Amino acid sequence: MKPSTFSMRKSGGRHRAGFTLAELMVTMMVFTLIIAAMVALQIFGLRIYTLAATKLMASQTGRQTLGDIRDKLRSCKTVYVGIYTNSQFSQIATGSPQIGNAVQIFPTKDATGSNYIVFYEDPVNTNICMITNGLQTVTANFVTNFYCFQAEDYQGNVLTNYQNNPVIKMTMSFVQWEYPIGYVGGNTVNAYDFYYLRTRVTRRSKF
Repeated sequence: MKPSTFSMRKSGGRHRAGFTLAELMVTMMVFTLIIAAMVALQIFGLRIYTLAATKLMASQTGRQTLGDIRDKLRSCKTVYVGIYTNSQFSQIATGSPQIGNAVQIFPTKDATGSNYIVFYEDPVNTNICMITNGLQTVTANFVTNFYCFQAEDYQGNVLTNYQNNPVIKMTMSFVQWEYPIGYVGGNTVNAYDFYYLRTRVTRRSKF
């Protein structure tokens, strides 16, 4: 008597097939690798974006400050380079290089009254501050160089006396923690990024 055979068939007459355990494991491993690669790319993109955003935000206030000083210098009547300390502006003496941490800007012809604007570098708080009408506001942060302003002639030579229409050179050196690649503790020299902004400006010709 012949043994009977048994097979499961679909309605269409084909054998029912399935995945083996080895195939499932390989599929899951490939899927896991793809997900891990996508997550790693996303984290890398966020890291680069944050690094670029940190640099841009750090220099944004500095650019705005340079633009503000430039506009006020172009429209002013008189400008002096000097030293600002103890809430007092002192003009550089004749015969000395016209280099200082502050500029005093007079928007009108009266260069002796109280209607003036002072921009100066605060070495304690490493800020660029503006004083107008007796009020002080911070316009830029993380400025490390004390001598930010100097008066030059048209050839770029530093003046040693006051001239009616000097070229004012402004230089601002910045230091910024380079987040997120910066680190705290140990050797932190590489955790900071150093850069500077520089421009030259003079008053518009008055007729």
